[in-house]
Amino acid sequence: MKKIGSINNVFNVLSDLSLQHILILPHVKADADAMASSVSLARGIEQLKIKAEIIVDEEIPANLDFIISNFPVKIYTKKILDTLKKPNLIIMLDHHEIDRLNQRKEILRKFSDVPILIIDHHKTQAETEIDFQQNFGPVHKLTIWLESDRSSVSEMISELFLYPDGLFSLSLTSSIATSLMGGIYGDTGGLRYPNSGSRTFEICAALMQQNLEISLISEKLFGEKPLNQLRLFGEIFANAKLNQNGNIIWFVVKPELLEKYQVIQDDLEGLCSQMREVENIDLAILIRKISDDEIRVNLRSNQAIDVSELARKYGGGGHARAAGITLDGSHDLHLLEIDLIKQAELMIGAK
Repeated sequence: MKKIGSINNVFNVLSDLSLQHILILPHVKADADAMASSVSLARGIEQLKIKAEIIVDEEIPANLDFIISNFPVKIYTKKILDTLKKPNLIIMLDHHEIDRLNQRKEILRKFSDVPILIIDHHKTQAETEIDFQQNFGPVHKLTIWLESDRSSVSEMISELFLYPDGLFSLSLTSSIATSLMGGIYGDTGGLRYPNSGSRTFEICAALMQQNLEISLISEKLFGEKPLNQLRLFGEIFANAKLNQNGNIIWFVVKPELLEKYQVIQDDLEGLCSQMREVENIDLAILIRKISDDEIRVNLRSNQAIDVSELARKYGGGGHARAAGITLDGSHDLHLLEIDLIKQAELMIGAK
């Protein structure tokens, strides 16, 4: 487990009486945890009479509407950048790398002297706050709270509501608790993944005191799949490849397959995890051709395989059991497929 900073850093930053406007930036392709932690923290910040804004890179999937719960999330455009007023603080949630902001990097360039607070649970090569400062350059003042053994950033944000330290107190409403539970559920697969620790269950029990509809949360995140999506999954499982040892499963998704079933990239959410659930599988790999400019790779593994190591070989990252890679679209898919499986087999063989 790697821990940099602490929750006290967050309390200290947010207790600054001069704060009037805070901007929250979750990672690109924001998922349940990224949105839940962002919206919940924003609502908490507003309780302190501080303006909070959330800006994302793209449309949020409809099944996360219950997490957003009518909070006015903005989608980045050049117009928004031009009209955006200077905040007192920028918070990066569920990530710690500038590249994970995608086009919103322009916001950091525009407000190059605004302090940044990072709250994350992903693995990092950095060892100290000084290492982070080197990555961001000398301009932004950084404050960090990173704990890589946490199930989710939503679990971390829950601590601010459930266990205040006296500097200020945030009220846990039913709406906030629902969002936070959705974020925890999203990153733990409904508390099924190994990243669900004892603290995770303690926090979930505390959130449940708000009379949450846990069945609704589960249904929104893991149910309600369109028929065409299931038909697509069926074709993928029917044609998925296995290595000689039968412990690695993979598939390459090209745009024409999505067109065939009239689905979009978001409909592939959760597929790689399902591939990992096939009997005797240690590692699942989903290679996706997003466009001529972009290729993405999803990696899922069992407890013995740290896929973040494999992801880092290609400039990606993530967690031990769930990681991802984003590559330039010019890569040859077939050669990438061959190399990924080769590297995966070498990694598994070394365990």
